[in-house]
Amino acid sequence: MTVNWVTDFVDLSGHVLVRIATDGVKYAGAFLGALALSLALTPLCREWARRIGMVDKPDARRIHHEPTPRGGGLAVFITFHLVLGLLFLGIGGPVGRAFSGFWQWRFLLASGMLVAVGLIDDKIGLRPVVKLAGQVGVALILYLSGIRVGGVFIAFPPWLDCLVTVFWIVGAVNAFNLIDGMDGLATGLALIACVGLAGALLFTGQSALTLPYLVLAGACLGFLRYNFHPASVFLGDTGSMFLGLCVATLPLMTGSRKELVASLGVPLLAMGVPIFDTLLAIWRRSVRALLPQGVVDGVRRSRVMQPDKEHVHHRLLREKMNQRTAAMTLYGVSLVLVAVGLVGTLLKGRAPGLFLIAFIVAVYVVARHLQRVELWDTGRLLSQKRGTLRQGLLVPFYMAIDALTLCGAWLFARWEANLTVSRESILENMPMFIVPVFVALVIAKTYWRVWSRSQVRDFATLGAAVMAGTLTGTGLIWLLSELEPGLFRFAFLFGMVAVIPIAGIRLVRDSVHGVMHAMERRLLMEKEGVSRCLVYGGGLRFRAFLRELMERTGMNNRVIVGIVDDDLNLKGRIISGYVVLGPGRELAELVRKWKVDTLIITCVMPQAEREKLIASALALGLRVTLWACEEVCCGEGSVPTCAEV
Repeated sequence: MTVNWVTDFVDLSGHVLVRIATDGVKYAGAFLGALALSLALTPLCREWARRIGMVDKPDARRIHHEPTPRGGGLAVFITFHLVLGLLFLGIGGPVGRAFSGFWQWRFLLASGMLVAVGLIDDKIGLRPVVKLAGQVGVALILYLSGIRVGGVFIAFPPWLDCLVTVFWIVGAVNAFNLIDGMDGLATGLALIACVGLAGALLFTGQSALTLPYLVLAGACLGFLRYNFHPASVFLGDTGSMFLGLCVATLPLMTGSRKELVASLGVPLLAMGVPIFDTLLAIWRRSVRALLPQGVVDGVRRSRVMQPDKEHVHHRLLREKMNQRTAAMTLYGVSLVLVAVGLVGTLLKGRAPGLFLIAFIVAVYVVARHLQRVELWDTGRLLSQKRGTLRQGLLVPFYMAIDALTLCGAWLFARWEANLTVSRESILENMPMFIVPVFVALVIAKTYWRVWSRSQVRDFATLGAAVMAGTLTGTGLIWLLSELEPGLFRFAFLFGMVAVIPIAGIRLVRDSVHGVMHAMERRLLMEKEGVSRCLVYGGGLRFRAFLRELMERTGMNNRVIVGIVDDDLNLKGRIISGYVVLGPGRELAELVRKWKVDTLIITCVMPQAEREKLIASALALGLRVTLWACEEVCCGEGSVPTCAEV
């Protein structure tokens, strides 16, 4: 018995070792074969591109300095399909149950069409709309051939499945196309994505499906030899769009609902850097297209599809990084994101928490490092006096927001008060509360008030209207309906929850003004050639002067360093965000310390004292201006005047 057990164990171990060795040779052969073929084909494609004039020449938007052949991604395309074809012949069948021979032919057709679009664009340049139409066409072909998002993750209706699939594929293609603006960046990110996706399949017991990822990884690594800085050949749209197509569609073949984290989360994280950059580009360009002053060359308005030099890699280069360091930095970010995804496949129950942590970190990065571009331009748009939204649209806008807010407050209060939310309660109870509040807001002339110039009493009136409507609704329920347990607790919660967002939305404009002014001050403090000012006097006139500056946000060429005030109790205090640096007798020291070139006098003071202050400031080499805000006689009456002289 013992001998038989040992014999069986040895036989089983031998079979396992033979299988591991066989699979190892197959996987290593796929990767190394693709690597070798890519290393051989890339110089040939580079020379071919140079001979037909497919060369990327330096200009104001590009960061390379020498004419460089593009379209080299053709080598990656040929390597990928040729090695997969050889594997199909060598194995005597498909490389995996999901990657049938039919899949290889249809993917060759679709990706070949996309590569053809890329080659034409690399050679003669296509209009963005034409290129987008080609991408959509390829995505539709893939959808019709069975490569779909629906059925893998969620059972979508056919029309929605088609829309989501096209959006996913076109988005990924453009994500890699946009990120391909620096030597080796798109290629390296695709390589990391392939390794991460293959790792996710290994962790979920689907090692047989990793072959296409290994082949693509080998092709990328071979091309990276010539594409890393200093690059002798570029991917071009030919290669960047093909890589995006592969990274987007391969997970659709290998994913499953059972392994949702691996099939959905890992691809998203693997494409994290390109997707992040694409979303920022859409946000940035859309906002700039809406800005009245958003023009190029002082003639043409910025367009959504117009290229710029504000991509993530451009910003890293402006941080005194060279191309190698910037690429390595983004490689590191991508590796961290892929690692989060892989850990999520191992800890499926804790995966949502990992993704939440990654999301919080991403939000912090945006708020900390990207405010100088997207948030700044968005604030400029929101703080426009005359933006694209006319004043006439504000009333229906406020009404719609208030209606949605009241519905949300009603649902939250019902849930918090442990009351059921049913079809009957929505049809009978909700109108009893929302309609009286809405009527009270109208009676209080809420929609006729200019909220950008509101005072405390305006918000007090608004709060009283919400509370009055809530009490009226409670009374109606009491009189007309059967009382529910917890009704009064619900009514109190509804009134308190509703008033905060309704008042808050009316504070957004002034809040945006304040935030944007603070951001502008930070930018101007670090900018060369900007006038640095001290303000003398921190009273009401200073706040009037500050309001004038806030109305000019985005157009100021000077920055207030701090306040000078002779009230010693104010030293070190903060007024409207500005620190009181000291009294007037310390003016000379403050000028030297803060490198000030201008003094702005905003306070009322005796003429002799003012003249003495001006003389002292002029002796220090300062430019002196006076902010005058007073009534002066003009004919039969008097008119106010506010001016800087």
